[in-house]
Amino acid sequence: MIWFGSSTGVALSNKFREAKSVVKYLRFGWHVIIAYTIGFFILLAVLGWNPMEKRGKGAGGSSEEKTEVVSLNTLSQ
Repeated sequence: MIWFGSSTGVALSNKFREAKSVVKYLRFGWHVIIAYTIGFFILLAVLGWNPMEKRGKGAGGSSEEKTEVVSLNTLSQ
């Protein structure tokens, strides 16, 4: 929401120096933060919470995932 990390924001802030003031952004752009938060909760209400399934023990994941990867590697040869 603040220009940091956005290449377009960086380019614009180099042209317009007043854009680099985070304090001014928060002072005059507080409505953007509220709208973003409200939009997030509306999206959460519409789509629901769908976190990724937990992987099995270890970093490799479940045995089904391993089997699938092996079969894809076999097909590509």
